Amino acid sequence: MIDLKLDSRHDLLFKDNKLVLVNGINQKAQQIKVVLLTFLGEWFLDTTIGLPYFDDILVKNPDSSRIHAIFRKKIMAVAGVIAVEALSLEFQRKERVL
Repeated sequence: MIDLKLDSRHDLLFKDNKLVLVNGINQKAQQIKVVLLTFLGEWFLDTTIGLPYFDDILVKNPDSSRIHAIFRKKIMAVAGVIAVEALSLEFQRKERVL
């Protein structure tokens, strides 16, 4: 599968005034990154897409096992992903950062 490549700011990447394409493992990694950066309800055309950051993840007392399950489920839902071999999440409670 081929996709449009995004730069580090998540904008379309142009080289020599042409859109850059991405495929293979890099496309899959980009697709997973896009899924994980999307908040539930963010896209007005389909409010069921995204992760429940405000409801379940970025809350006062987060349930780490539930958050791991949410991330695994969303990653596994990406076409072509057959397994999540390792998933490491670091909570910084004082800074409220995941």
